[in-house]
Amino acid sequence: MPPLIDGAMDLGAATFVDTHAHLDDPAFDPDRELVINRAVQAGVAMVVNIGYRPSRWITTSALAATSARVTAVLGLHPQHADEFTPGTCDELERSITMAGACAVGEIGLDYFRNGPQPAVQRHAFEQQLLLAERLSLPVVIHQRAAEADCLAILRGAPPSLRIVLHSFEGSETLAEWALDHRHFFGVGGLMTRPGSKQLRAILAGLPLERLILETDSPYLMPARTKERRNVPANIPVIARHLADLRGTDVGTIASATTLSAVAALGLAIPPLPHQSQVMDRAALP
Repeated sequence: MPPLIDGAMDLGAATFVDTHAHLDDPAFDPDRELVINRAVQAGVAMVVNIGYRPSRWITTSALAATSARVTAVLGLHPQHADEFTPGTCDELERSITMAGACAVGEIGLDYFRNGPQPAVQRHAFEQQLLLAERLSLPVVIHQRAAEADCLAILRGAPPSLRIVLHSFEGSETLAEWALDHRHFFGVGGLMTRPGSKQLRAILAGLPLERLILETDSPYLMPARTKERRNVPANIPVIARHLADLRGTDVGTIASATTLSAVAALGLAIPPLPHQSQVMDRAALP
């Protein structure tokens, strides 16, 4: 294995991580390998693929097993919380262990869309938080139109639990709580949209070392992007929007958010073709 990157070493402007994607989605069946290769060409060294229900645990695990550029996160999305049973939880634990998944997710609450009853969602959420604690893994949180309930549950989570707020769109209250507890904020296509002024105002004031980049591919296209299907190669586009918002350069965003991804998810990031060093959490200062 190449030597680990020194924590003080500049990763370079071209090194990114897409911390949330769904490359096992059928939208990528015709050209999945090409999509991954184009991401690497764009400077995306790793893609974190989210398996959000039992059938997707299988496809995500298989993808991570066959691509050095993909790692797995497995969990039960709140919109599939009615699939949760003690047996499902056991299956999830086995799948996480076998796949070497780096986190439990995406889990949480979603009251925006018709789906399982809130009580059903809360039960599945709470049980998966306990699973993450037992496995000493971070969690990736999906929250939509359910902030009060979600925050109430997270307040009861162990202080040691690392939390990523996927595609953050919460209030200042949620942001302040997450910041106070040194959690992480996923930044993606949502912040690029003209109507996301309040979100951009919050993100502009957060420490850069708490931010990580994500596409949620094939969903959440960045604004003014022609393609209808989002891809990990769009991470530099999101980075440019964030750099403009914060008055800095894309290289600074790349270095900071890659370090944050390593810290949040415990990643070991393979070098890009022009590099010779691996980065992992043990190398952080």
